[in-house]
Amino acid sequence: VAANYTVFHSTPTSYAVISNSQEADYGAFIQRFKELNKKYYLKERMPAKHCTNNVWLIKPAAMNQGKGIEFFKDNLKDMRAFLESKPPFSLWVIQKYIERPLLYKGRKFDIRVWAIITWRAELYYYTKGYLRTSSDTYSLDSNFNYVHLTNNCLQQYGTKYGLYEDGNTISFEAFQQYLMEEHPSQADNFEKHIVPRMKDLIIDTYLSVKNDLNPSRRKNGFELLGFDFLIDEDFRVWLIEANINPYLGIPNKFIEGLLPKMINDMLEIVVDPFIKPANPLPKRELKNSFELLYSDRTKFNARNSFTTELYSI
Repeated sequence: VAANYTVFHSTPTSYAVISNSQEADYGAFIQRFKELNKKYYLKERMPAKHCTNNVWLIKPAAMNQGKGIEFFKDNLKDMRAFLESKPPFSLWVIQKYIERPLLYKGRKFDIRVWAIITWRAELYYYTKGYLRTSSDTYSLDSNFNYVHLTNNCLQQYGTKYGLYEDGNTISFEAFQQYLMEEHPSQADNFEKHIVPRMKDLIIDTYLSVKNDLNPSRRKNGFELLGFDFLIDEDFRVWLIEANINPYLGIPNKFIEGLLPKMINDMLEIVVDPFIKPANPLPKRELKNSFELLYSDRTKFNARNSFTTELYSI
């Protein structure tokens, strides 16, 4: 509170709405849309540069992997028609679109990282995430979903899928190399600023729902989550969404090596302490890549101060 920090400093303005309903959140969205349409940005936490074209996304609240997401540019009539065409009382999220993202070779990307929550109220972050890239050059003049949505489950059906990057994914190391070549003044920001901000937002997300998780207090349970982040052109980190049932497909050799290691590391934390492997593997040379971010049991919280700068530049 003292830092005057709110969730919408790090998450695009979002409204949970019910189709074919005129409830309060829908009315609040209509008001904000009309304000931005008139270039009135004072109430918006997002910088004005991301609001000038009044672009929004609508996505199903209970789906993932890019299913059902639609892109709308300054068109309230089409947004209303879209929601009215959906089954009555279905839940949707209307989210402000980041209009000026950082680009990778002229194309949009986002960052996918995994996290696990245990029944002991522990939160772990997997340090080996990856970037998901678009197949087409970024432009707000295009309504083409392959330009704006980077989900692999969508991109794999595009005609340019895999044209630039195998499986439309790249490693953190490849992205770091790109920053060194194209943004040398920001080359050290990925590990020093972007990764710490992602960790902070994962902790914030977990703490916002912690008291509602596992209401039956079942033991030995866990949840694997996929967090999606976007970096804007000023290197500010935005949390787009957190997904249950994250995509675990293998689109290329990089993920083919990464995914089994992640699953093995996860099982080492959530299963091995309770069910010892019948045929344990030789002691591994590589350490577990899950990093503890929060624990009720040990009173540990890795979150940085809320006064930490939102911008790295």
